[in-house]
Amino acid sequence: MDSTSKGAGNMVLGWFRRRAVEIDDVELDRRLADLRRALSGAPPERGGAGPDHGARRRRCGGQDLLAISGDGLDARQTAAIPVPLQLVRSRAGHRGGAVRRSGARNGQARRKQAAAVVVAVVLALSMVVGGFLWYRGAGQPAATPPVSVRVGVLPLVDVAAFYRAVDQGYFRAAGLDVQVVTLASGPEAVRGLETGKLDVAFSSYPGMFTAQATHAADLKIIAPAYIAKPGHLMLVGAPNHSFTRPDQAAHKRIGVTSRGSISDLLAISELQQAGGDPTSISWVTMDMRAMVPAMQRGEIDGAVVAEPFVTTADEAGAVQLLDLGLDLNFEIAMSGWVVPARLAANRPDLVDAFRRALGQGVGDVQNRDVREQMFQQYLGVEAKTAREVRVGSFPAHLDLGDLQRVADLMLEQKMLSTPLDVADMLLPGLPGS
Repeated sequence: MDSTSKGAGNMVLGWFRRRAVEIDDVELDRRLADLRRALSGAPPERGGAGPDHGARRRRCGGQDLLAISGDGLDARQTAAIPVPLQLVRSRAGHRGGAVRRSGARNGQARRKQAAAVVVAVVLALSMVVGGFLWYRGAGQPAATPPVSVRVGVLPLVDVAAFYRAVDQGYFRAAGLDVQVVTLASGPEAVRGLETGKLDVAFSSYPGMFTAQATHAADLKIIAPAYIAKPGHLMLVGAPNHSFTRPDQAAHKRIGVTSRGSISDLLAISELQQAGGDPTSISWVTMDMRAMVPAMQRGEIDGAVVAEPFVTTADEAGAVQLLDLGLDLNFEIAMSGWVVPARLAANRPDLVDAFRRALGQGVGDVQNRDVREQMFQQYLGVEAKTAREVRVGSFPAHLDLGDLQRVADLMLEQKMLSTPLDVADMLLPGLPGS
């Protein structure tokens, strides 16, 4: 109980200790004024009647006695509570037999008066206590449960910022209950959005752009994920050395996560620059986690792998053929986060919450130690390997020019039949849009 409530309680107790028969109209009026002040937290005016004493005296002969209104801790404003209270006249104005003849009647009136005041005080205190309890939680609505969001991801270092946001509870603090769905490729993640199995998806940009250009889906890009730097994405040959130079690519079996992904887009463009013939390659689609074991078994001659699998391929003895983050593809935008356009329109609050929480994760993974912790904890990378992983950059904002560069490269490589204006896939007001 706070000091105001204690003061009100002491005032009431003190008032009840007085003998009702000793109260005349002036004394009762003064004590009621003190009671009001005690309930409102103001100090009693013992030194005088107060500036509105006359007004209170004029009301005493009428109907209004006490006032408490409002809810919670603000229940201190005055509002009239009608009480049919009749005050007795002061005995100072009577003499002799008149006092004796009216004694019994006056005593009865004073007892009724005191009883009415008691009822009014009890009602007032009940309102104060009830409001206090309501404020303290008795009447508070239950906390809103977090919104369940199904998020499709790939087991790549690109999603380190996302996993950091999960690990630190940033999504839950933003009101989201993230359900992580691990997939094998970006196009598969986009199909999850098309079919309604996912709400948000991580994907390489070619998968998004193909779906948008062919009208298979209507998508909005809400955040960037990763920009390539040298060493992050590689075309490698099998440890048995069946494929050791780019110009040997013809008729080779090369593992790739899917056709129409960033992996084969960059591999094709770099092979052309290096004098290889990508048109005769036998592309074998598989989960990137399965590529190094498949090369070791001789099932494929090479693979397009991204970190952390570039490092694991090195450790297995694979041959590095082409760094796909060099030359024309230097610092090319690789991947981002995308939602169905209908979700972006109907639930902008959800999109904003996701972006805010993800942004906190992006800030954290600028620290190398944090990144390595995420690689070990969520990607299953051993500590030694995590230290060797070569990473790109985790941008904080979308750059329209970077995204359009990917779409134009797809058009050049005939992965798109018509030009795609990526600006139509960005939300209004986002940086870069």
